[in-house]
Amino acid sequence: MHKKNKTQNVLVIGDAGVDIIVHLPKIQKDNKTDFKEPFIIGGGTSANTAVSLKRLGINTSFLGTIGDDAQGKQVIDDFKNEGVNIDHLIVDRQVNTFSTFAFIDPLGERHPFIWPKNDLGFQKLDLSQIDDNAIHNATWIHSSGISMIDDTSARHSIINIFKQAKKRSIPTSFDLNLRVTDEIDPDYKNAIIETIKYSDYVLGSGEDEFYYLHPQKNWLDSAKQFSSKDRVLIVRMGDQGSIAIQGPKIIKSGAYPANVVDTLGAGDTYNAGFIASRLMRNDLSTSLSKANAVAAFNVTKKGARSSPTQEELEQFINEHTKH
Repeated sequence: MHKKNKTQNVLVIGDAGVDIIVHLPKIQKDNKTDFKEPFIIGGGTSANTAVSLKRLGINTSFLGTIGDDAQGKQVIDDFKNEGVNIDHLIVDRQVNTFSTFAFIDPLGERHPFIWPKNDLGFQKLDLSQIDDNAIHNATWIHSSGISMIDDTSARHSIINIFKQAKKRSIPTSFDLNLRVTDEIDPDYKNAIIETIKYSDYVLGSGEDEFYYLHPQKNWLDSAKQFSSKDRVLIVRMGDQGSIAIQGPKIIKSGAYPANVVDTLGAGDTYNAGFIASRLMRNDLSTSLSKANAVAAFNVTKKGARSSPTQEELEQFINEHTKH
């Protein structure tokens, strides 16, 4: 499945913006309010994965559209500082780079609000602006369902790129990142399922995501519907760890203990840990464990951009596996 004797170069496609982190205050026993100062960092589900991959030592390029605005300039600066290749990053004056107000409750759970709501850069991805070499020279391609929520050019371009990758035997991974509260829009669902057809690895949360694509009493049965010997489903389950489903085979890996500060970017950094491990020729069980460790490391710190370097990851794993 994986190409050999070629420099690793992961192409990450999708959304890049900024996160404005606001920790909701705790009410103390004396009724005083514990306020924490908000801060701004890079954000976006795909961008977070790209940065995390680069920190793990994987050559990473980003393909997506941002606006020619203050947030877009921060995206560029963040990518440059992290060493992510931005040769294929598209800057368009007609669109906006999004900001995500991430409200973090006292338990560390996130409550996001995206602004602005219109003319968002990550929804625009014109194939005519993309250098074919960006796709053909990749040793792995990854994207996120966030860019496919609405019927925009990004939805169709991502499907097209994954289709090209499949023809060229380039490994692909797709994080569902569904945003569904009740029912999923039929066209959106069909686009996601079409992308899954060309994906080697599909990542998501069990009852929160896979269920909506094929509702069953047991969400695990929902996930199994999309697995095959050639397509692996990776189900992230937070503090319960994660599992891999490949045809009839199910592999489980427990979570690492973590004192949660916030859960921003946990899934995005998990993706990077999994991809990096597979590119290092590790088996599925080892890759699940490595990904669990990356996510655990991330949630013990503030924001989505707290993923470890390879050295930090190895130290974290060693510290948590000592007897």
